[in-house]
Amino acid sequence: MAPPRHGRGEDELKCIAPKPAHTRSDWKARHTFPGTPKHVGEARTWVKSTLAKWGVAEPDQLTLVVSELVTNAITHTRSGHPGEQFTVRLAVLGDRVRITVRDAGPKQGRTLTLRTPSPEAKHGRGLPLVDALALCWGSLKIGTGVYAEVAR
Repeated sequence: MAPPRHGRGEDELKCIAPKPAHTRSDWKARHTFPGTPKHVGEARTWVKSTLAKWGVAEPDQLTLVVSELVTNAITHTRSGHPGEQFTVRLAVLGDRVRITVRDAGPKQGRTLTLRTPSPEAKHGRGLPLVDALALCWGSLKIGTGVYAEVAR
């Protein structure tokens, strides 16, 4: 099990470093959803409609990245337990869109890990997909959850 690869070279610094005032987003929103599988689609719809309200074109990769991060929150954290929830945050930062999924904390014995699934595996391709599509991604420094940034 390899540790997650957070970003790629210089892009990693762009994701972690504080944003200069002139690149901080005026477009920020968040929405909390119940932690059930049907809300994966509702989270995607919310992201699409929010970007449309702002007049921002949706990046091609964003829908898949949102689906994977939200599905992981429901499947691998306490957000998927009855009565729990997850929060999706959306921000437009210059040439990228940042999606953050905050969850209810890890299930016992679970950690964020980028794995290479076997060809026969039915699961385990979510983070490799996010890693391939996002400019950078990683776990949150404060609280529990993950973020990814996708080019606009």
